Amino acid sequence: MENTHIPAWKRIAIKKEKNQQNDDFSTEDPLNVTTHLSTGSLTKKEKKRIINKDLDIGKTKNKVSKNKKDKKKLKLSREDRLQKRNTVLKDQLRYLIDFSKSKPPYKVPQKVLDLESVKINYVMDTDDSVKDENKVVEIWKFAKSKQNWIIKHFFSEEEIPLAYNDILIEYLYDLKGKAKMDLKQKCEEQIKAWEDYLAAEEEKIKAMVEGNSEDKKETTKEDGDEEKNNSTKETSDGKEQGETEKDTKKEEEKELVPPNKRIVDRCEKLLSRWATSEDDK
Repeated sequence: MENTHIPAWKRIAIKKEKNQQNDDFSTEDPLNVTTHLSTGSLTKKEKKRIINKDLDIGKTKNKVSKNKKDKKKLKLSREDRLQKRNTVLKDQLRYLIDFSKSKPPYKVPQKVLDLESVKINYVMDTDDSVKDENKVVEIWKFAKSKQNWIIKHFFSEEEIPLAYNDILIEYLYDLKGKAKMDLKQKCEEQIKAWEDYLAAEEEKIKAMVEGNSEDKKETTKEDGDEEKNNSTKETSDGKEQGETEKDTKKEEEKELVPPNKRIVDRCEKLLSRWATSEDDK
């Protein structure tokens, strides 16, 4: 028989026909791979899929699976977020509770124990428990990172609830150096802002009272005097109205935003605590 040369493309076509009859066409044919790669239209990922014998050559794979899409977190409402926050006990607050247990009279304030986050996440040792000499005693250890967090959020009642005030002030009592000076300065600024706000409110009340009394006096003037002044007032009414409008706008812009009175009380307690220590010296 004569040796007839069959081209590669014809061999592939013959093989396809045979495999289609058997319903078992293989995409792993090296010649088939070379014909795909020779086109130059395949990306690197598609070439890797061909080499790794991935049947889905022309399909792009989604990075995020359907399960992950279904499990995508929805943004909680404000009430749900607050409720969730109330049930979480942060490590820094646990650190403060452990500190209060390590200091005499070795008792955590009842206000702290009544918090929902403490009830759920913190286990207190009962006095009725049997004392074991071999029991491991947990010793409170100072942590600089947690102290920095406490100083940073000292003026936030959301991060450090008001129930922790006694523990917080007792903890910061031994604060020294630049950290103490900076915190003291910020506390004084809070107190001054509160005093400025009260002074501004008192001035507003006085102005309102004086304004009402002047209005009453003007209404009691004689009609003849009012007629004489009408001619001069008409020329100056436009200017006065413009000036009064500007003054009211300036007053609204200068209106002070009142600081949080509860945080101001916290600042006053800390400063008074530090003052007693200086007096003792």
